[in-house]
Order: sequence, then structure tokens, then C-alpha cells
Amino acid sequence: MRILNAIMLAIVCALAFSPAVSAMGTTEGAELSISDHESSYSINARMEVLEDAQRQWSMKDLQSPALQQQFQPARGQSSFGYTSSAYWVRVTLNNESSNDKWELTVLNSIMDQIDIYPSAPLITKNRLHPSYEITLPRDQQTTIYMRFETYGSMIIPLRLTAQSALYDKMSNELLFYGFYYGMITVIAVFQIVLYLYTRNIAYFYYMLNVVVFCTVLLIWNGFMLPLFGTGRLTGQGMAEGIWHSPSAVYDFFYVLGRWFGTLFLAKILFPRSDSPTAKWICRSLNVICPIICIGILFFYPLGMAQFLFWFKYVSLFLALVIIVLCARKGDRIALYLAIPKIPVVLFAILPKALLLYGLLPNNTFTRFASQFGLLGDFVFIAILMYALMNQMRKKEENAQQELVQTLSDWNVNLKKTVEERAESLKRTNDELRVSETFRSQMLQNISHDVRSPLSYVQSGIGALIHKFETRPQQQERILRNVHDKVLDINRFIDDFLALSRNEVASGSTELQMVIFYDWFEEIGRELAADIEYAGRRCTLAISPFERDADVWMDPFLIKRVLSNLVDNACKFTLPGGTITLQASLEKQAVCIMVGDTGNGIGAEQMTHIFRRHYKEGDAQGSGLGLAIAKEIVERHGGEIWAESELGKGSRFYFTLPIVGAGE
Repeated sequence: MRILNAIMLAIVCALAFSPAVSAMGTTEGAELSISDHESSYSINARMEVLEDAQRQWSMKDLQSPALQQQFQPARGQSSFGYTSSAYWVRVTLNNESSNDKWELTVLNSIMDQIDIYPSAPLITKNRLHPSYEITLPRDQQTTIYMRFETYGSMIIPLRLTAQSALYDKMSNELLFYGFYYGMITVIAVFQIVLYLYTRNIAYFYYMLNVVVFCTVLLIWNGFMLPLFGTGRLTGQGMAEGIWHSPSAVYDFFYVLGRWFGTLFLAKILFPRSDSPTAKWICRSLNVICPIICIGILFFYPLGMAQFLFWFKYVSLFLALVIIVLCARKGDRIALYLAIPKIPVVLFAILPKALLLYGLLPNNTFTRFASQFGLLGDFVFIAILMYALMNQMRKKEENAQQELVQTLSDWNVNLKKTVEERAESLKRTNDELRVSETFRSQMLQNISHDVRSPLSYVQSGIGALIHKFETRPQQQERILRNVHDKVLDINRFIDDFLALSRNEVASGSTELQMVIFYDWFEEIGRELAADIEYAGRRCTLAISPFERDADVWMDPFLIKRVLSNLVDNACKFTLPGGTITLQASLEKQAVCIMVGDTGNGIGAEQMTHIFRRHYKEGDAQGSGLGLAIAKEIVERHGGEIWAESELGKGSRFYFTLPIVGAGE
């Protein structure tokens, strides 16, 4: 219902803009009076028309009274729609002016054939429409007959203009058209620039759409008139090919422009919009339009004009359907496109269609409304395209800024990571350097500690081989001492191998739950026997614990700690001295003590005993076993320390945490 109301409004506006008929021709009749008060007249208000359905009448036939009586007043009508008939026009001009030189102009540049009687010179050079130079004797009546044929719409608006006023009128028209086509050219160039800047094919298709419709308007407004020649107007060019029919060229470029417009919609709206119906319509038009363009080249004279009329405007309606469907899906670009398209179609394109179909007269509104509508549409869409391009440019700038910021953050993080890695590598390198120094010093200590027992073993074995000692009891003593020294060497070698394989630091110990009192009581007796065998007394101070003490530990490694401490105590305790083994229960740990009655250690040497990296010359000269003991105890979560006093012996303590002590 709204569409019908819009159509009626367009018709009312068209009638309101219809040019006024001259005051001298306000009564119906076949005579138009010409005076000096007017320099231009509309012939349609006074002309009479006769339809020649078979296109068979000649001027001689028209002189018969029967045909003369069949002429009907046009009553201002100038459009007779799509027809295969020829149309005859008759008008009587009564020249009451002082001017006898006039031009009769057919304001339709796509007419295919025009004949005028009596014959008059045809002028197309420097004219936008077919014009005839006629002489009207003053104070006389002149009857003019004209015959029209066309493949397109039969639109025959006629204008009579005095030659003295013609050039002023033409200059004004050319000035207007220059401004109009200049704006369209700017829009086309602007679209080319947008396409070159964005490489978006949608801008290229829209530029082609603007250029092609500009060509359509040039044909409609008569700027292509000289290209088609005058042969078609005189009846000599109709059979030479369709390109001699401007109506065919007009329809060809119109359909071509519709195709480029549909391609533009396809690229600018899809795949942004998810409308299957719109996509199907768009794809169908993109297939049908080029097929019809090819058909125009070969079949236009066979009556395609009326079919093309319906296709042009149905396809325009379908383009609106595509835009509306996409807008309903939330596509903002489709919504923006609908803003100019719908008013342009209703109030500009529709009156032009009604003019072509013969339902509206040819006047300023119906002839030029579509051109101004298209110009407004072009300008609006050009602004929209620029806005889209500007929005895209801002997105690119934001993306570039985000990329720069991201790269900057990455650079900072990378720099920080490199610094951290460099610092980590430096620490690792320092640790490796210290570790290498430690191993080198350990080798020196091993060689120093092993050299003495090896020397004794060598001399003892040499004495036995060369029989320097013949007494059996002395030989047994030598063999026993050699055996002890070999055991010391074996222990040195075991400690060194353990340290070289990082057995303690590797964290590969297998812990198990041990009832510590029972375990220490058994190990204590074993160690006490070794101490007695070494010629020292042993005091085993083990009193029953007040509560059960379960310890997670590796029994072999803890025994090794005790063995190293006991061996160290035996080495620096004189024969007959006392070595004490003691275990006690504290609040969260068990504490084990190995004491001796040796010479003791000074305060300065005490600070170096349990350093992680043992140095040559440390207390008691046997740092390897103590270093391994420290590693084992700390791996078990305990602590190890020493108390000593010169001349009173030393006491070595270490603790092991009890299971559940931290709860």
C-alpha cells in the first residue's frame, strides 16, 4: 500500500511539473499561433497523432479524407509506450511573429527514424537532439506532418524554437550538462583512486557502474547523436545493424550497468551478510545480465525492447530486495545503501519508467528526475565508500599500532629473557668453573691422601719381598697395616667415584621408612666392632626413645655418613683413644653424634670444614668424606655441624627429620 501511495505521489509531482501550454494555445485544435512574445513552444499541446499499425501509409495515403479524419488530438501527450506501430504527427503553425526562421526539435535522441513533410534540412551537428530548420512565412498557416519509427519507447516530444534564441538556450543546457557530467567524472575518478588504494574489487565494479550509467545518460541526453549518423533518421540505416539504433545501445549499456551494480553488491555485501535468498538472487542476476547483453547484439530488432523494459526495472527491484534482505540480517553497509536507493527508485527511477511505458508525459520532472536521482545516489555511495575506506584505514592504523606495541612488548620481554638467560648462563658457568676447581682440588687432595698409604704399602710389600723383616710377629703387623692402608685407599676411590657421578646431588636416592632406634642400634654395634678392630675404644650411647621415631631415609647413604665420620675420627684419634657414638630424640628430628678424643680443631679451621666446595688444607686434611656426608644429610632434609676444641677432641653432629614432624 505504501508503494502505491508513493507511485501516486510521483504521478502528482510529475503532473505538477508539466510545462504550461502557451496562452495562445489554450483551446483545442490543430492550429498553434506563434507570436513575438514567446521564443519557444511545445508542439504536443496542439499536435494531432495517427497510429500506423502496419507501417504502410505514405504521405500520399495520408492526404485521403478518411485518414485525415482519423487524426486525434494529442492533448499534450508525448509518450505512447512500447509499440511496433509507426506514428504520424500533424500540426498547423500560424506565424504571427516577425521571425520566419525556426527550428523544430524532437526531444528524443534515441528515435530510430523520422520523416518530415514538407521536407526540411536535418541538423545533428552541434545539436543534442534531431532538429529541422523550417521556414514559416509570416501571417500564414503551415501544416507539418512527421512520421516516427523506433525499436524502443515511442516518445515524441516536439519543441519549436526561434533560431535567434536557440544558441542562448543551447549554451545554458551545455553549461548545466557540463556541471552534471563533471560531477559524475569526479565520482568515477574517485572510485578509481579508492580501488588503487585499497585493491578492493568492489570499488572497481562500482566505478564501472558509474562509467556505464554515465554512458547511458550521454545517449539519453543526445551527446552520442553524432556517432550514429543521420542515415537511421532518414530511413537509410535501420537495416544496417543494431548499432545504428541508439535505443539498442541505450538498453545494452543499461543492462551492462545493472550487471556491474549487481557485481558491486555481491562484493560489498557478501560474505558479510548471511542471507541465502539474497545470495541466490545476486548470483542469478550476475548470470542473466551478461546473457541478455549478448542477446541485445543479435535479437534486439526482433522486439526485445518491451521485454528489456520489464527486465531492467524488475532487476532494479531485485537489487533493492538484496539490499533489504542483507540489512535485515544486520549488515550496516546494506542499511546505508538502502537509505538513498529506496527514495531514488520511488521518486526518480519510477517516473522515468512510467514515462517510457506511456503512462506519464514528457516534462522536466519525468525526463530529468532519474538523472538527478542517480547523481544523488552516486554521491551518497561515493561518500559511503570513502567512509568505509577511512574506517578500514583507521583499522589498519590501529592494527599497525597494536602490532608495533606487541613487537615492542616482545622486544622488552625478549631483552628481559635474554638478560635472564645470560645471567643464568653466567651463574651456571660460574658453578661449572667452581665445580671444575673443586674437582681439580679434590684430585690434588686424593693424590695427597692416597700417596701416604701407597708409600707405606709399597715399602711394607718391599720389606716382605726382600725379607728385611724376618720375625713372624713383625711380618704380621706389616701385613695388617698394609691391609688397613689398602682399605683406606679403597674408601678414597669409592668416595671419589660417588662424587664424580654426582650420586648424592642427583636426587636419585631411594628413601624408605625406617624405625630409627632399631636401625641405629644395629649399625652402632657394627661400627663399634670396626672401631675396636682399629685399636680404639668405642662408647655406644643409645638410650631408648620416649616415642617411636620413623625416618624417611636411604639406609646405605646414612650408614656411609656414619662410616665417613667414624673413619675420620679414627684417623685423628691415637690408639687407645675413645670414639663415642650417640643418638638422641629431639622434638622434630633425631640427632646423631660422633665424637673423638683427638687433638681437636681450631676455630679458624672450623669455618672451612663443611663448605660445599672443599679446599686444599681444610681441617683434618680429609675433606672428601666430609663433603659427601654434608651432601647426603642435606639431601635428607637434615643439618650437619661440628664442635671442637684444641686438645680436647671433636664432635660431629647431624640430624634427620622425623616423619610427621611438620604436621
